Amino acid sequence: MSKNKTTYNSGVNILGSVPDYSLMLDFISDTYGHTANSAGAFEFRTEKSLKRFIAAIETCILQFQSENHKQMFFEAIANTEFAIREKMIILFWQLTYSNNLFSKITREVYMKNVYSGRVSITAEEVLAYLRSLKASEANELQWSEETLKISASKYLTILKKLGLVEGAIKKTITYPVITSSLFVYFIRYALTVNPQDKTLQNPYMFFAFSEEQSIINRLKKIEYIKYWDISQVGNNLTIDLK
Repeated sequence: MSKNKTTYNSGVNILGSVPDYSLMLDFISDTYGHTANSAGAFEFRTEKSLKRFIAAIETCILQFQSENHKQMFFEAIANTEFAIREKMIILFWQLTYSNNLFSKITREVYMKNVYSGRVSITAEEVLAYLRSLKASEANELQWSEETLKISASKYLTILKKLGLVEGAIKKTITYPVITSSLFVYFIRYALTVNPQDKTLQNPYMFFAFSEEQSIINRLKKIEYIKYWDISQVGNNLTIDLK
């Protein structure tokens, strides 16, 4: 299943209302994946609520470039060796692929704040970006001002539940620790969702939480030799997965 790259949907607003992302991953693994230990993790008052929840999961999370991508994701969220905080980062990366609106806000607002060393992010920043997006893509994003405000708030709520910001009103950015296991997953993820670009110019490398030179230094470490081959000519570095 591949994502529609031109359509914006309100799935972000629904995901922002999900109370427990750990249980949500259990639900996804149980319902769509290979484990079966979370039946009944979520209860819904109405059939309509269940359908909205399922639609949000499918449009925001369960979009895949290939079967390999799909297998990677389900194996990761079922892997008990990944701590829950690591699974939240895996979910974050999956959201950047699956949902176009989440991806654009993350790229243009959140990650730019991260790389500029900012300590916080506000709903007004996200709202300002959504307003500009609506102005430039009026045919694709025909939401009311109130819906834009809700989306800005829910986006930050998602980041908080992913462990990437904290705080009630003013959201402080919490810079995640990218463990060795997460780093291996991320490189595989970036090259799997965009296999035609094996360089650091791959657009998904922007979500690495690391500057380019830091990524290069880490890629070359001995502990990662078994995962990929690196070739470099001048400033051009190519990664081939093993």
